[in-house]
Amino acid sequence: MKHRSTLPLALLISLILVGCTPVESAVQEVLVRPVKLFEVAQSSGNTIRQFPARVEANSRAELSFRISGQLVRLDLVEGQHVKQGVLLAQLDDRDARNNLMTREAEYDLLLADFSRNQTLLERKLISQALFDSSKAQLKSAKAALAAANDQVSYTRLEAPFNGTIAKRLVDNHQIVQPNQGVMTLQNNQLLDVSIQVPEAMAAVLTQDIANGLAAKVRFSALNDMVFDAKFKEYSTQVTPGTQAYEVVFSLPQPDNVQLLPGMSAELTLATLNDSKQSFRTIVPISAVDKQDQNGDVTVWRYQPDSGDVSPVKVTLGRVSTDGVEVLTGLQKGDAIVAAGLSQLSEGMKVKPLRWQRGV
Repeated sequence: MKHRSTLPLALLISLILVGCTPVESAVQEVLVRPVKLFEVAQSSGNTIRQFPARVEANSRAELSFRISGQLVRLDLVEGQHVKQGVLLAQLDDRDARNNLMTREAEYDLLLADFSRNQTLLERKLISQALFDSSKAQLKSAKAALAAANDQVSYTRLEAPFNGTIAKRLVDNHQIVQPNQGVMTLQNNQLLDVSIQVPEAMAAVLTQDIANGLAAKVRFSALNDMVFDAKFKEYSTQVTPGTQAYEVVFSLPQPDNVQLLPGMSAELTLATLNDSKQSFRTIVPISAVDKQDQNGDVTVWRYQPDSGDVSPVKVTLGRVSTDGVEVLTGLQKGDAIVAAGLSQLSEGMKVKPLRWQRGV
């Protein structure tokens, strides 16, 4: 009898355990994960950035002849200032002038022949076809004469603008070929200072230009002297090999020192933010999440009313010791999750983490 009473008791214990399983699952489902939150605040009105800069001449050209020949005049030295239209170099033009004289003679002969044929045609002593042939030959001779004049002008190399001889590439009395570089001419009175800005900053660059850009250039070789620069242009095509865009500023040549292309410089850019049109903030780096599927950069925003979180796509700016700058996507007063992003999912219920004394 004792053996038979054991079976109902074991069956009763099994039923009790099975009945407790749904209750425990229900308790696990209502658990709300605590998360550390960060409140978004407005960053400072002026955003200061520093970029390594490249200094170039505003106008730069490598000059060459359009025809081949022997140099007979090239007496300029590097660093010499020249004005627009000044003769820089000249080729031996004897062959070109001889060809010009031949073309002039041919043109004069055909012009006289055309005048006679025109008179004969009026008297109906020649056919219209003969007159048309004479007219076509005159046009051809005129074109050949113009080409011969051009060949003579091609033996002269003149300065296309005011500038400085930056480099001589050949020597006098040397035979040069068409389009072979002879010298490099630069206009150093106005310099271009170019920087590479990240794609996040390039995305809001037009707004920054409208709000105002204060740019200053510092040259370490000149005892850290600082010069004001003005915005000139920016490229809308990414620089090959990088995810950056080129932005160019203009720097007038100062009176007290001589700035030269190629000098190492640093450009400090101050963006004057308009709080009504632009909102930027600094958030912890741990609060930023990058999606592996599409490469989007997001933060997780907490909704106090519903208690859930959702991803928000943002645009990032510079990274500093304080965190990473968020250019778009957030508003002042937003609460975002500051850590543990890998454990979150859209619509998940969370609660702010409350730090207690002794914990």
